[in-house]
Amino acid sequence: MATIRFRWSNRGYIAIGVVTVAIAAAFGFKGERFEGVVVRVIDGDTIAFKGDPREVVVRIFGIDAPEMDQTWGMGAKMAMGTLCMGETVHVEVVDVDRYTRRVARVTLPNGRDLGEELVMLGAAWWSREYAPRYEQLHQLELGARETKVGLWNHPPCIDPADWRRRR
Repeated sequence: MATIRFRWSNRGYIAIGVVTVAIAAAFGFKGERFEGVVVRVIDGDTIAFKGDPREVVVRIFGIDAPEMDQTWGMGAKMAMGTLCMGETVHVEVVDVDRYTRRVARVTLPNGRDLGEELVMLGAAWWSREYAPRYEQLHQLELGARETKVGLWNHPPCIDPADWRRRR
């Protein structure tokens, strides 16, 4: 009987490594809870904590903030910074995105939900695609639209998902 031998290229080993790390990250982070000090605001829906050996990046669950090159992108980043920069917050990981970032609900020291605060301030949209049952965010977005607070006072208001697709 003939034996079939496969010869692996470096690409094959790299691909298996990448897939293994992605699977481990996806299953390893879900359900994780920790407290940490926010050391960097990346944009209106992403923050970073000091980690060992590198930063821990967390995307806020249920929201989508304007991109940095979009109208009100810097305003959303500044709103995020005002709410949480340098604060010790509670993080509860609910998912991992395609970039292997933790997607989490973040609770501020005053007990308020960071995502809800950002939507209420008009600094972010409710993410219908990723949090369709998060009715509280829907109501907060409607309220922000009605009162024309934050980005809703600076038309045109283009959903960040549409903005990304256009680019």
